[in-house]
Amino acid sequence: MEVLHFVATILVIEDELSVLNILRDILTAEGFAVITATDGQIGLETAYAQLPDLIICDVNLPRLDGYGVLKALHSNSTTTTIPFIFLSARASRSAQRQGMDLGADDYIPKPFTRQELLNAIRGRLSRRQGLAQHSAQQLEQLRRNLTMALPHELRTPLQGIMTSAELLGECWETLDRQEIREISESIRISASRLHNLIQKFLLYTKLDLATHDPDDFHLWYSPVTEKSDTLITTLARQIAKQYQRPEDLKLELCAAKVAISEKWLVTLVQEIVDNAFKFSEHTSQTKKHILLKSRINGNVWQLAIKDHGRGMSPEQIRALGAYMQFDRQQYEQQGSGLGLAIAERIAKIYNGTVTIKSTVGTGTTVIVTFPTATSEQIPTENRLS
Repeated sequence: MEVLHFVATILVIEDELSVLNILRDILTAEGFAVITATDGQIGLETAYAQLPDLIICDVNLPRLDGYGVLKALHSNSTTTTIPFIFLSARASRSAQRQGMDLGADDYIPKPFTRQELLNAIRGRLSRRQGLAQHSAQQLEQLRRNLTMALPHELRTPLQGIMTSAELLGECWETLDRQEIREISESIRISASRLHNLIQKFLLYTKLDLATHDPDDFHLWYSPVTEKSDTLITTLARQIAKQYQRPEDLKLELCAAKVAISEKWLVTLVQEIVDNAFKFSEHTSQTKKHILLKSRINGNVWQLAIKDHGRGMSPEQIRALGAYMQFDRQQYEQQGSGLGLAIAERIAKIYNGTVTIKSTVGTGTTVIVTFPTATSEQIPTENRLS
């Protein structure tokens, strides 16, 4: 028999007192902490207040039935991940399917045996404990990565701020207005770089935790991007303009509805396109453009972003992560090495992929794929009649 290394609290929502007492006796004898409720509304309020490790709930309940309880729990971010087991005399396949479709973890028909009940409970609690341990391991790995990365990445802009501030403090009496203006601008630029790096690290942390914790996935799913070509065109031109290289950009984009929210598609494309400009030479020197090309293959949308920059070796691609910026001494461009890592994690959350094809000294092509959006995913008011 599997031994659980913590005392799990189980909420039982059951209006039949005889069944409720049997459940309480069985669970208490097995070492679980048991709390009870005799109708759906009280059960829901108890779940919000106590946050149990698992809920066993009858389907037919006064005031609020089991389906209503489950829907309410799943609409609240603090309770949506609590394992939920339905208990009901309705043993038909359709009844079971209805419960599972709503997100129940298991369905136990009445009458049930002691072993059936305990097997279902232990299975769900063990799975949840395993996910928690996995998340803790990933969090520790993330902490180590950030501990390695932050001192290196923050040093350059922070040193710029400190140097400029010291110069201003020591020599302000002898500086003319133009020199003071230039030093102030240097401080502003360094502070902006520092702010952007911190924001990028925070975003990476958020994404990394979400990709390793399935319980958080529900927070990320959003409406589709209906006009991906228009969105990417506008964004890419803005980035090219920021680098004063609008003539370097070449676009070959097809119209497509993509199963990812506009917010996260913008973030993903921005990171990759920004890297393409940051780590490539001007077209006047290379005679080659930065190309963005999209196409649809079946129910998959594909975007390729190709540059002719410094490229990466296979070892560098494999080592891609939060703590690594390639060739730090050789290249002067500002960057935290997080762009592609952020893009990969966004893609993972939305069932997409990021593939990197690169040759040192020749350039890099990043290929992004996402499912195309189905009609069910598109908001009703935006569908064509």
